[in-house]
Amino acid sequence: MKTTEQQTERLTEHRADARAELRVERRAQLHALHEVFDRTTAGEGSAAVVTGPVGCGKTDVLHALCRHAARAGALVLTATGVRAERDLGFGVLDRLLDDPELPHDTAGHVRALLSTAEREPGAPAGRPAAPTAGAGRGEQPMPAARARELRALCTALREAARHRPLVIAVDDLQHADRPSVAALMYLRRRLRTARVLMVFTDGGADAPDGVGPHAELAADPDCRTVRVAPLTRRGVTELLAARLDPRTAEWLAAECHALTGGNPLLVHAFADDRRTAGDHEGETPVGSSFSAALGTCLLRCDTGAADAARALAVLADLAPISLVARMLGTGVEAAARALAALTEAGLLDEGRFRHPAAHAAVLAGCEDADRRAHHLRAARLLHEDGAPGAAVARQLVAAQEAPGPWAVTVLREAAEQESVADRERFGADCLELAVRACGDPRERAALTALLVRDRWRTSPSVAARHLGALEAHARDGLLSARDSATLTLGQLWLGRAADTVPRAAPEPTRTGFADTGRYRADVRGARRLLYWDTDTTADTGPEGPEPSAEEVTADAELTLQCTRIGDTALESAMAALYALLHVDQPGQAAHWCDTLIAEATARRETTWRAVLTGIRAETAVRQGALADAERHARTALAVLPPEDWGVAIGIPLAARLVACTFTVRPEDAQGVLTQRVPQEMFRTRFGGQYLYARGQHYLAAGRLRAALEDFLRCGELMRARGVDRPALIAWRGGAATACLGLGLRERAGELIGEQMELSAPEHLRVRGSSLRTIAALSEARRRPALLWEAVTLLQEAGDRLELVGALADLSSAHHELGDYNRARMVAGRAVRLAQDCGAPSLCERLLPYPVVLDPAPPADTGPADARTDAIATLSDAERRVAALAAVGYSNREIGRELFITVSTVEQHLTRVYRKLRISRRADLPAELPLGPPGAA
Repeated sequence: MKTTEQQTERLTEHRADARAELRVERRAQLHALHEVFDRTTAGEGSAAVVTGPVGCGKTDVLHALCRHAARAGALVLTATGVRAERDLGFGVLDRLLDDPELPHDTAGHVRALLSTAEREPGAPAGRPAAPTAGAGRGEQPMPAARARELRALCTALREAARHRPLVIAVDDLQHADRPSVAALMYLRRRLRTARVLMVFTDGGADAPDGVGPHAELAADPDCRTVRVAPLTRRGVTELLAARLDPRTAEWLAAECHALTGGNPLLVHAFADDRRTAGDHEGETPVGSSFSAALGTCLLRCDTGAADAARALAVLADLAPISLVARMLGTGVEAAARALAALTEAGLLDEGRFRHPAAHAAVLAGCEDADRRAHHLRAARLLHEDGAPGAAVARQLVAAQEAPGPWAVTVLREAAEQESVADRERFGADCLELAVRACGDPRERAALTALLVRDRWRTSPSVAARHLGALEAHARDGLLSARDSATLTLGQLWLGRAADTVPRAAPEPTRTGFADTGRYRADVRGARRLLYWDTDTTADTGPEGPEPSAEEVTADAELTLQCTRIGDTALESAMAALYALLHVDQPGQAAHWCDTLIAEATARRETTWRAVLTGIRAETAVRQGALADAERHARTALAVLPPEDWGVAIGIPLAARLVACTFTVRPEDAQGVLTQRVPQEMFRTRFGGQYLYARGQHYLAAGRLRAALEDFLRCGELMRARGVDRPALIAWRGGAATACLGLGLRERAGELIGEQMELSAPEHLRVRGSSLRTIAALSEARRRPALLWEAVTLLQEAGDRLELVGALADLSSAHHELGDYNRARMVAGRAVRLAQDCGAPSLCERLLPYPVVLDPAPPADTGPADARTDAIATLSDAERRVAALAAVGYSNREIGRELFITVSTVEQHLTRVYRKLRISRRADLPAELPLGPPGAA
């Protein structure tokens, strides 16, 4: 076992607390020893043995007796047996008699004894020969020279005891060298009539044949055995009260007793850890004090008990006595005795350690090579016994060795089982060890691919370290269709175009053609998603007709319903979510993101969770929930560090950049812009998203030429990939806005005209935003009608952020035409909607005049969901009347537009106010659907 300075310091602290401990359940033991000492001072030679489990205070009791005897005028000689010095002949006797108050000739006798031991036949240089087991009891003759010196030593000690009582105290007799033990037993037999008290603490046992000092002392009628036991719960309470405070001790006593078994050394350590942790609720943390105390206990155990503790720590919960005995290489009875000693000391409870931290503390005391050897032996034994593969694999991983094909098989099976059970780290450790140990090239290739898939779940950058080996296996034709797909997907994610698919080996019989086609479809889908590679699709080429919005939505929903986290290709789920966004279904996309994120979180699929959270940020941008978008983007980058994102880093960065731009957080936006991204990203769709977001940021910052450059670069990328569709990214709209700011009206008109031509009627968001630009290019009198249509389309598409801009433009158009009341009403809706989106200053940038809102605060109509439900209760007629009233139309104007009387308008508004629980037009909710005049 290793020893540390920390353990020594802790042991010293525990000795300092010995007085407190001796007041707790130790008075009877001290009284018995005082009686033995009193008998000695009366002229009777006596002996006493203090026994008990390790760590229970035998040494403290011995020291208390020595202090008592010294105060009574006795000469006290002390020594301690040390396991590391058991081969040092007469070492304990030398330390015991090295006292200046003894007669001078005793030192000479000890030196003579050492000399006789060194001269004994067969003794190696520097190490005296140990006497036979029976030498202490006289079964075998003692060398004449040694007997002569011991008799002289007896005479000297007897003479010293005539003047004052003599106490010979030896702590840890079980660790004393055997020549010293034999000499002490010799002295005990010949000093019975002298005023000599010999006291030992002993936690060991005799040899199986019953020969040894324990048997001799037990047969001595004048030897008193005093047993020190672990503390009861009441004793634990008293000891804790001395270390902490009575109130704390009372409510910690049960927890402490359960953890320590009443072992005083461990109780002191528990108190130390409690004081270090400070005030807190819940279970007391097991810290360094407890670990050090446990190490001290094992250092002081006999070898059999310490070895049994290490075997238990290695085997953990799979530790029947028969298996412990096989680990130790002993019989079951010997193992049972060792476990009983540990249980008696409070270290075990029903054959198990009382706290999981004990396993680590015990193994920390082993040398690395020894610990690995123990784990390897345990793996072999468990495998022979047919233990579960995961249990065997844990031992192999701890041993960092897989000796033979059986071990590789166990590791692979355990990794596959752990993958299903979502314990990713252990499974990856199993696979890494299996790859290193596997000797079959084809099997090693399969294991490497499995390792890449497993690591990809939590850290793609770590998985990427194994792609080089996988590429080498691909060149050798060792990859199956699935493993080949694993390699290609990894290369695509990292930005390697992977233009040539590695040659795949014939698929094993367990995988059919359907599975092979599935893996190839996964690769095609990933190419299409990441690189807009339409040439690889098997369904619709770039020249084919686009499916309708209903068909896209149905296909996406079906894909997401069939998605299995960790089994389905991540790119398939991503493509389905983007499809919903492209057909203006951000609400559905957000719902599926939330559902899949919850599942990925529960299954600890880190990569899935991060990517889905990044897409969730993008859906929040589409919905105008900028605070949610920024939060989701930050979470995505926290769950998966930037180096793990590969080319997909554009997902969270684009969403966060837009959110920070419109919430006017320039420092955060600048942080996004300074984030390094792989250059290969700009060949992917995520590069297009990033360029479009950066263009929007530059527009808001007034950097029009930089914005135009980014928008045009985005267009070049999409044209190069053959997917120049505004539903994917409406880059022409951004470029047209930049051109307008630069005074390039003709170029702006060309761009927005192209965008309208390329947009299908169902692309509501694109057409709505395009109408804003067309209105800006049109004469003043035409703008309101165009902007009304834009408002209607954007509201139906659910793009609230773009809707704010359309309302602001509409207000400006009314203001320019002199319709100030209507301009104020529309501006008010724009401002309130901008506030709801988390971008209150957006209208200040869009409106050319300050907005003066009604000083009265709007009525509290409850949360957004409740307002939406209330609006749903309105009839069609009520909704049309409320929509026109919300943008400033008078009752007479509403009646003229809808061809109804003013009285009917007033009746409709009364019912609208009652259903929405408001009292005036200014309180009409922003969620109220608007429509252009004449919509009726």
